[in-house]
Amino acid sequence: MSLAETATVTLKSSRRTARPALNRLERAERFWGWVMILPLLLGVTVFYLVPFLQNIFYSFTDLNQFMRWSSISVDNYLNLFEDDDFYTAAANTLFYVVVCVPISLSLSLLLAIGLNQNIRGKGLLRTLLFLPAVTMPAAVAMVWQWLFNKDFGLINQALGLLHIAPVAWLSDPDVVRISVSIIIIWSSLALKIIILLAGLQSIPRQLYEAADIDGIGTLRRFFCITLPMMVPTLFFVSVMSFIEILQVFDVVFLMFDRALVENDVMTVTNLFYKYAFYLQEKGYASAITVVLFAVTLVITLIQMAIGKRLKVS
Repeated sequence: MSLAETATVTLKSSRRTARPALNRLERAERFWGWVMILPLLLGVTVFYLVPFLQNIFYSFTDLNQFMRWSSISVDNYLNLFEDDDFYTAAANTLFYVVVCVPISLSLSLLLAIGLNQNIRGKGLLRTLLFLPAVTMPAAVAMVWQWLFNKDFGLINQALGLLHIAPVAWLSDPDVVRISVSIIIIWSSLALKIIILLAGLQSIPRQLYEAADIDGIGTLRRFFCITLPMMVPTLFFVSVMSFIEILQVFDVVFLMFDRALVENDVMTVTNLFYKYAFYLQEKGYASAITVVLFAVTLVITLIQMAIGKRLKVS
């Protein structure tokens, strides 16, 4: 037998050794495993993958309100990057990301640390803090519209007690983005707190007991034990926050008049809604969503790369 034939036989035998044949029970388990996940795969394919690919295709067409198109080109993308409304919406969205992500992450961590202590009424506090996550956006908008009302809103009433002039939270162009940021931060705290609380409870208690024996103070214990151990959870929550805020829509759509949205608080998703349902330029609207997806993907990949450097992913 030649050297080449010997190598071939050895390779085939090693493959057989590395991948033993499945017995009848293992084949049955694999078969029923695929059967069990098949409905989910079909749902993801029909309701997510196919529309996603359709949207990419439509972004290169002049799709109209009757779902008909006549040409394929890159004009939508060329027009998009010459559209002043797009840059305004992108700037507003970037503002919300820069302001809301660090503040919501910091507040969520502080509240989660507080709820992780042995305090009375801890269960009730957790329930109250989780309510925004299960409250309908329309109800949230109605409540905040009342709170932000210039004439009789609770926030301006409280400011009046401090002898501060009423603020036009919902109509002043210099203030409306701050109003949106407050609502985004408030509504996004609940889920972050639950995730961070789970991360805090997974930290071994022995570390804190050893710190107590060594006489380490609370602040140093936070920076030397809690924060390093929470890096993986904080990284996951930050990625989730970026994606969530890049896609913010309902707060702006429900809280403000259309004219104010288009001039001062419009986000990229609101711009998509404008072209898709008001102006009926669905091909152009599809291009907006593709660009938003690409930006979200790039930011997520960058965060994943940072996470790998930190050895948290």
